[in-house]
Amino acid sequence: MVLPAIAMLLLFTACGKTHDETASIDKAHSNTSGSRSTAIDAAPVIEKYRALDDSRDSTIKLRAAINSSDSSGLDAPRQITFNMYRKRYPDGRQQMLIEFTSPPEERDRDGLITVFPDAQVEGVRYVQSTDSYITTRDLSGEDALFGLTLQELADGQPERYDFTIEREESVEGTECYRAEGKLKPGSESKFPRLVLFISKQNNSVVKAEFYDKSNQIARDLVVRKAEMNSGHWTRVQWTINNVARRKKIEFEALDVGYDQNLKDSIFTREYLKKIASR
Repeated sequence: MVLPAIAMLLLFTACGKTHDETASIDKAHSNTSGSRSTAIDAAPVIEKYRALDDSRDSTIKLRAAINSSDSSGLDAPRQITFNMYRKRYPDGRQQMLIEFTSPPEERDRDGLITVFPDAQVEGVRYVQSTDSYITTRDLSGEDALFGLTLQELADGQPERYDFTIEREESVEGTECYRAEGKLKPGSESKFPRLVLFISKQNNSVVKAEFYDKSNQIARDLVVRKAEMNSGHWTRVQWTINNVARRKKIEFEALDVGYDQNLKDSIFTREYLKKIASR
């Protein structure tokens, strides 16, 4: 299954309402001398973070620079642009459509993602050569464009984890709660452990670490810049280091719009086929 893997973004692309200011984080390496905060209840911290994303729908135009490294060194970055449309429904579903705009050959990777109320995720891609759809619900597969998983496309799904506040840390001058997440019994994920660095000031995630079954870091996400957009705290520049695939992806939001009353017809297989066949 080949899907355009960006939106962890969505653990991290667009968040909700907070202070009217702009924040930049250049390196975002945590301060290991953080203070212990074992008395802090993690539940309200996580809920405040999740509550930030309160828009009904959104449209985001993004640019990604993909750096691939091998034994010979770092290759020239590959530039890709795409649009992401997202809508929430009263029954708890969330749908996302990812539409590539350049280069033209990337249209085959256009994808439709549905996140169901029970946390299951479905990804769909249209294959023009066979006039058929490929569907997957595999949360651990890494066959997406940037080597990410469906879980990462679905905002990282922090609801799959039980969190504790390990301690407080400073991440490039931003005071954060270090929230250690352990996968809930019976929950499926490629990442048994998830660490979120949540700003004490505005409840947004400024850094996240995803660990594999060997407790080795598999993903490292750092928010470089965030700002207010139409009353919503929005990540403008961020980086994902895909350690397993030896890829580093730098994302930039070029244009963002919220609560635009997007039509349901955008989030259908028929529309996916239309844009992938142009």
